[in-house]
Amino acid sequence: MSKAMASVSVTIEISPAELLGRIQGRFRELGLFGSPLTLTHNGEKYLAICDDRIFAVYRRLDQGHVPPGHPGWPVCLVTAEAVVDETSPPHLPEDEFASGLSLKEWLELIESLYATP
Repeated sequence: MSKAMASVSVTIEISPAELLGRIQGRFRELGLFGSPLTLTHNGEKYLAICDDRIFAVYRRLDQGHVPPGHPGWPVCLVTAEAVVDETSPPHLPEDEFASGLSLKEWLELIESLYATP
């Protein structure tokens, strides 16, 4: 893991609010704060966003059963109150919630794609 993303690593000692603050700080450093990011993992498309309320990764779905106002199904979510991380690999195409990546791995992927060496 890069030195920068090491500062946002998930530990049991850190509160969700502090974790979100660290993630927000890194997104600001990368110039990505508030900008939607399109990511691809294992042939699936995802949308990541970090703003003043949330860091979230949504699995984009072509089907029309996504609730109105949502870009897809959340697979990773950090707010000031909670951290939700769906790390199990998808077993069926209908398993919208599973991505196979942990919060740490999503952050590493974003870092690898958007950080300048």
